[in-house]
Amino acid sequence: MWVASLLLCVVSSLVSTAWAQVTPDEPNDAPVIMDADGVEIRAGDMSERFGDEDAGTNGAYDASFIERLQKQLPDPEDALAKARVDLDKSGSKSEREVLERMIERISQVQEGRQVRLTLEDVLRRALAHSLAVRVSSYDPAIETTRVVEAEAAFDAAFFTNITNNKQNRPATNALSGTNVQAFNASSGLRKLLPSGMQVETSYVTSRTSNDFAFQTINPVWFSQFVTQFRQPLLRGFGLDFNRSQIHINKLSRRRAMQQFRRQVQDTLRQTEEAYWQLVQARRNVVISARVLASFEQIFSYLDARKEFDVYRIQLADTRARLERTRAQFIELVALVRDAEDRLIALMNDPEINLTDDIEVVPVIAPHFARIQVDRVAEVQAALDNRPEIVEARLNIDAARIQVGVAKNQALPQLDLVFRYSVDGLGRSHDRAFSEVTKNDYNEYYIGIDFELPVGNRARRAALRRAKLQYAQSIASLKQVFEQVILDVNQAVRRLETRYDQIDPALQSVEATEDQVASIKARAEKKDFLTLNTELNTEQSLAQSRRDLLTALVDYGVAIIDLERAKGTLLQYNRVELMVDDGAEDPVN
Repeated sequence: MWVASLLLCVVSSLVSTAWAQVTPDEPNDAPVIMDADGVEIRAGDMSERFGDEDAGTNGAYDASFIERLQKQLPDPEDALAKARVDLDKSGSKSEREVLERMIERISQVQEGRQVRLTLEDVLRRALAHSLAVRVSSYDPAIETTRVVEAEAAFDAAFFTNITNNKQNRPATNALSGTNVQAFNASSGLRKLLPSGMQVETSYVTSRTSNDFAFQTINPVWFSQFVTQFRQPLLRGFGLDFNRSQIHINKLSRRRAMQQFRRQVQDTLRQTEEAYWQLVQARRNVVISARVLASFEQIFSYLDARKEFDVYRIQLADTRARLERTRAQFIELVALVRDAEDRLIALMNDPEINLTDDIEVVPVIAPHFARIQVDRVAEVQAALDNRPEIVEARLNIDAARIQVGVAKNQALPQLDLVFRYSVDGLGRSHDRAFSEVTKNDYNEYYIGIDFELPVGNRARRAALRRAKLQYAQSIASLKQVFEQVILDVNQAVRRLETRYDQIDPALQSVEATEDQVASIKARAEKKDFLTLNTELNTEQSLAQSRRDLLTALVDYGVAIIDLERAKGTLLQYNRVELMVDDGAEDPVN
C-alpha cells in the first residue's frame, strides 16, 4: 500500500511538470539584432520600405519635382557646397562678403566628427541598443518566472521532523515513571494534485524510555508508515480553481509581451520622428541663413545711402528685422543640437556618445510617395493588430478566471479525509521496522471536515468585486475599440491632409521667390513702401519654405502615425519579436 502511494506522488509530479512544458518556436531566418531577456528582436530587410536611399526619393515624385524641392530646401552640406562654388565665381566685394557670412553661419552646425546615417541605420541602431526597449524586454521574462512559481505549487515536497523530549517529573502514583525520554523522527513527501487533493506519505519512528519498573519493554521502539489523502469537495475543488493562478500568470506574461511590443513600436516611432525633426532643424538653419544674408545685403545698401536718400525710419526698421533674424538664427542652431541629442539618446548606440561633439548628418531627404488608403480596411487592420486590444481581451480572460476563483472561495469548506497507517513495535528499530513490513497492524481513518463562515460576507464581497471587475474589463475593451477607430480616422485624415499640402506649399515658395525677384528688379531707389514690401516678402519667402519643410516632415510622421495607429508599425519596418521560451507565437 505504501509503495503504491509513493508511486502516485511521483507520477503526479511528472504529470504536472509535463503539463507546464511548451514546444519551442521554429527558428526564424531574420537576423537577431537584440537578444534580450525574454524576447528576441529580429529585423528583416528594410530596403523594400526605404527603396533607393542614396537617391532619397523612394519613388515619390519625378526628377523635376525633386530638383525643385532640393533647390528650396537644401541640406547644410548641399548649401555649403553651392555657396562655395558661388563664392569662387563671385566678382563683387559685397556679394563675396554676403556669401562668406552665410558659409560661416551654416558651418556652425558642423562638428569635428561627422556621422552620416540613413533612416534604416537609425532604426536598426535604436532596436539594437535602445535602453527603453531593453528595460521593457525584461517584463516577459519576469512574468515567465511567475508562471513557473505558480506551477511549482504542484511540486512534491520532502519533509523531515526530528524531536527529542526528556522529562523528569515527580509521579503521582507508583504506576508512573518519573524520568521519561522520547525521541521522534518522521520523513516523507507531500504533494498537491491539480484536483485539489493533498497527498502525504511519511515514515514515523519513535523511541521511548522511562524508569517505570513494571514496563516489560524498555526502551520501546514504535514505527509507523502513514498515507493520508485530503480531497476538498466544495471550496478548493477542481482543476479550474487549482490551476487558475497558472492561467492568470500566463495571461500576465502575454500582456507583458504586448506591452513590450507597444514599447518597441513607440521607440521606432519616436526615433523616426526625431530623425525627420533633425532633417527639418538642419534645413531651417539654411532657410534662416538665406533670409539673414538678404537682410544684411539690404541693410548694407541702405547704410551706404543713408547720407543721400534713405530715411532713418527705413534704416532703423531694417536693422530691427536684421537683429531679430540673427536672434532667431542662434536659436535655430541650438535646435539642431537639441535634435541631434534627442536622436542620439533614443538610439543609445555606444559608438555615438552624447558627451562627444558629433554632427549627425541624416542623408535621407523628406520625399515620400503618396499612400492610397482605404479607411475601412485601415480600421479593420487596427482592430486586428493593436496591442491595446489584445491587452484588453487578456484582461477580460483574467477577470473571468478571477470570477470562477471567487465563486469557488464563496462555497463552504467540505473536505473528505482518508488516512491509512501500518504500525510496528519492538525492542529495537530493526524489530519495529520488521513489524511494519509484515503489515499485521493496520489503522484506517475516514473523516469529513466542514466549515461555513457565519454570513460569509467577506467571500461574497470578493465575488461581487470579481464580477464588477469582469464587467469593467468588458467596458474597457469597448472603450479601446472606440479609441482605436478614432486614432485611425484621425491618422488617415492627417496623412491625406499633409500630402495635399506639399504641392501648394511648393507653389507658394516659388511664387514668393518670383515676387522677391520682381521687387528687387523693379526699384533701384528703395522708398519706405518698397523697402517694407521687400522685407516682408523676404520674410514671407522664408516662412513659405518653412511651411513646405513642415508639410514634408509632417507627412513622413503621418505615415508612421498611421502604421502605429493600426498596430502594424513593426511589420512596416520588417521587425519581428520572438519569445525565447516559446510560450508565445511570434509577435509581428
